[in-house]
Amino acid sequence: MERHPATAQARNYLLLISVFIFLVTGVSLYANLHKVDSQYKQLAAVVGRSFAQSIEATRDWNAEHGGVYVPVGKGVPPNRLLRDPLREFTTRQGVVLTKINHAEMVRLISGLLREERGIRVHITSQTPLQPANAPDAWEQEALASFDQGKKEAYGVLDARGNGTFRFMSPLRMEKSCAACHPEHSGKPEDIRGGISISFSWGPFQRLLDRNVRQIWTVHLLFLAVSFLLIYLLGRKLIVNIAALQDSLLHIKRLEGLVPICANCKKIRTEGTNPFEQSSWTSIEQYFGERTDAEFTHGLCPECARALYPGVPSSPGG
Repeated sequence: MERHPATAQARNYLLLISVFIFLVTGVSLYANLHKVDSQYKQLAAVVGRSFAQSIEATRDWNAEHGGVYVPVGKGVPPNRLLRDPLREFTTRQGVVLTKINHAEMVRLISGLLREERGIRVHITSQTPLQPANAPDAWEQEALASFDQGKKEAYGVLDARGNGTFRFMSPLRMEKSCAACHPEHSGKPEDIRGGISISFSWGPFQRLLDRNVRQIWTVHLLFLAVSFLLIYLLGRKLIVNIAALQDSLLHIKRLEGLVPICANCKKIRTEGTNPFEQSSWTSIEQYFGERTDAEFTHGLCPECARALYPGVPSSPGG
């Protein structure tokens, strides 16, 4: 089969089809992996955005009411940075109350979320009043992107391990900000900081890994089935092409000029010496070697009368 150019050309076409299917599958695999990774990050961003909006709503409520008073305790000491003559007072029952402003409320809620749910809430800015509120490197980049017009920032840190998902949205100027932050005297649309939310990426990573395995399985199965079909159908196609080429070759041989003896009707084999008797063969042998035909012998009426003049050539003759 390899001697036919058509079979080699068919093999080349099958190879090109296989390469094309492999490349298309690779592109599809990359696109699906990228899409599912983006989807889970967007899902985590929705979670982070929900926490940020809840914290911001809590801050707004506190600011609208001028703060809230709670009993002074082990976990709630007076806020030494709060400049308010009514920061503490004692009730008639002797209970000492301290005012909790919006920033202190967020700090207390953040501690509760971190202990019970592993969620860290951090309000930060470029000019924080407390050193603990200073932005880290990731938050610095997010704050800088807010100045460039970006509405939020999120991403995964240390994705190889359990990883941490970071989300941050900007905080804009409000009237209540001037009391604690007199340095911020800009317009209401100006950004004065951001709310940073951090939580474990592990649950999202486990779901992502499961989807990634499914995507790999589907694409590898598709490749395996495609290559198997190409092999089986291609093999059958090549066999049929080879058989067709053999048939065409036989037809071509039979269509050529056949040197035949004018007397005994023997045929000379192609490319042999016409003056050697061994170069001549009978018609039966010549066509028997080149076709699947089988010969039977008889006599035509004219030959029968010439060879056997006394024998009737036909019944009743």
